[in-house]
Amino acid sequence: MTDETIVGLIQEALFEVAPNRTEAFKNITLATTIESLSLDSIATMEMVGFLEDKVESAFPDEKLATVTTLNDLANLVRENA
Repeated sequence: MTDETIVGLIQEALFEVAPNRTEAFKNITLATTIESLSLDSIATMEMVGFLEDKVESAFPDEKLATVTTLNDLANLVRENA
């Protein structure tokens, strides 16, 4: 799966969990930090759940705990796709 495809999936997930903030998410990159997305913990977990559904796999909790950037999240998508 390409970086562009994964960024698109992450954007799709973000648009789903925070539909009123789509403009803010249009310019995300793999260097974007999770913190800079300004999502609450529930929205963050919903975003992760959306991605897990798309790749039909659950990300290991111990690896999710280390995610700080969208690149980290992209690596989980790649590992589980």
